[in-house]
Amino acid sequence: MNTNFMKLRDVMRSQNITYYLVPSEDPHQSEYVDDYFKCRQYISGFTGSAGTFLAGLEQGWLWTDGRYFTQAEQQISSDITLMKQGVCGVPTTLQFLEQNLHSGDILGMNGLTISASYGKKILKLSKKYGFEFRFDLRLVEHIWAENGRPAITKTPVYRHDIKYSGEHTDSKLDRVRQKMEEIGADAFFLSSLPDIAWLFNLRGDDIACTPLFYSYAWITKDQCYLFLRKDCISAVAFQRFKEHNIMIRDYAEIDSFLKDQHTNVLLDPDLTNYYHYNLLFKCKITEGKNPTELMKSVKNETQMQHLKECHINDGIAMTKFMYWLKTNVGKLPMTERTISDRLEEERKKQLDYTGLSFETICAYKDHAAMMHYQSTEESDVSVTNEGMLLIDSGGQYYGGTTDVTRTFILGPISDEERKYFTLVLKSMLTLADAKFLSGCRGSNLDILAREPLWEEGVDYRCGTGHGVGYFLGVHEGPNAFRWRSNPENLDAVLQPGMVITDEPGVYVPGRYGIRTENMLLCKKWQQNEYGAFLHFEPLTLVPIDLDGVDLSLFNEKERRLLADYQKLVYDSLAPHLTEEEVSWLQTLLL
Repeated sequence: MNTNFMKLRDVMRSQNITYYLVPSEDPHQSEYVDDYFKCRQYISGFTGSAGTFLAGLEQGWLWTDGRYFTQAEQQISSDITLMKQGVCGVPTTLQFLEQNLHSGDILGMNGLTISASYGKKILKLSKKYGFEFRFDLRLVEHIWAENGRPAITKTPVYRHDIKYSGEHTDSKLDRVRQKMEEIGADAFFLSSLPDIAWLFNLRGDDIACTPLFYSYAWITKDQCYLFLRKDCISAVAFQRFKEHNIMIRDYAEIDSFLKDQHTNVLLDPDLTNYYHYNLLFKCKITEGKNPTELMKSVKNETQMQHLKECHINDGIAMTKFMYWLKTNVGKLPMTERTISDRLEEERKKQLDYTGLSFETICAYKDHAAMMHYQSTEESDVSVTNEGMLLIDSGGQYYGGTTDVTRTFILGPISDEERKYFTLVLKSMLTLADAKFLSGCRGSNLDILAREPLWEEGVDYRCGTGHGVGYFLGVHEGPNAFRWRSNPENLDAVLQPGMVITDEPGVYVPGRYGIRTENMLLCKKWQQNEYGAFLHFEPLTLVPIDLDGVDLSLFNEKERRLLADYQKLVYDSLAPHLTEEEVSWLQTLLL
């Protein structure tokens, strides 16, 4: 039994709380959060990055997506039911609340941890069914505080130099204010940490693997307030802000500041927490997407050049690692964790590298069936010269963020594994080769990746790709590849300068997992009487392990795409490798 969950139920009974909701997010609706905010993990035992936990008085329910089904089943206790998001017949969290909450019941939670849009949906249900919705509670936080809750991370805030960012903050603020004027807003409240870091050309290390710092911003037509921990910035930085008419306020002052505002304010209800949304009761609220989200997703010329350079560096590290792995597996003792360490050592040698962009997924054989498997001391296994090893990893560089997955063939594999290794590669290459009219979204193109697998009656329970930040979050919108269309949250129209991953896969629980991932840069292709056509340029420069490929499953075009990619990798990386590594890399040319 989960003792933390049992303590929560006791507190709920003492306060007459019928259900208590514990999401994964922090007050900024971040995907990855500091350990201090991992309340859902603490109370449920599930360590994945995405999920929602609902506590009842006798049992609990955990919602998570297809990336984590296998992992969650292994981690949650018997008094918690796994609710598999997206599976037919499984209600969403809101549907479950609608079906189970009745007049006189009380639903409690910490309103800082849900978005305004989600909170309003719960409020609507409470009015319809007569239950009480309390979003001013901190039950898990209080239980955790008595049992060793870690302190919140506090790191120095530093400047992201203009030679990398390619645009000054004053210019970005001008663009934001122009959007505000078009919308008719007098102020803009910004809670999203990646957007704030991008807007002010600042970075920090408050969240593992993501160079962000806890902050808020309030922007008007002629003023700008940045809320952060004052002891995290230098006196020089403080003076520079003042010269640019940017007022620094302490992070803890945001609540009292919001209560005093009475203007027409623009905010994103999906990225503003419900508690702060309710503090703006004196304001006229204009809801819309943060204009900064689309701005930062379109990389400028300076950023695109640095992205190409950092992917060469990342490709050097990955290729040197691949050579070491392929030539030493079965000869040297290896485990998932020591292999991960070896890969990071190669990245540390590269120019402008600052750290991982996410915790490396190094998954051997059946572990790879868990899309976001994390090797621990308990789960770590020896890796030998048989089967497949999936490694999903990435680096943070001052000039960009990388994310690459390769499945390595370490020895004999089955015909089935070879077939799906080949089909996954075919899927990745086909999508990367897309030519499409301007106006398309990633959801228009997702079928190009899934078709080879759908023809076999196989699918993967996740999107095909996500946007990637620029020395920011490895997962960033608004662009994505996914086939499910959500009218309330459409993926963005693809534009030149956007970066997106292409990562189809096949996952068979208890047996194996295969994924091949490249990052792509959207670019102009040609203009004619039909309109503007776009295409993708591969950013990732890491060879494909041909030991898993059955070329008989490729048509002539697909074989050419693979040959062209391997040649691109060779030409880009060979000048930076040793003679032995170059000779080995030549063997991967078609």
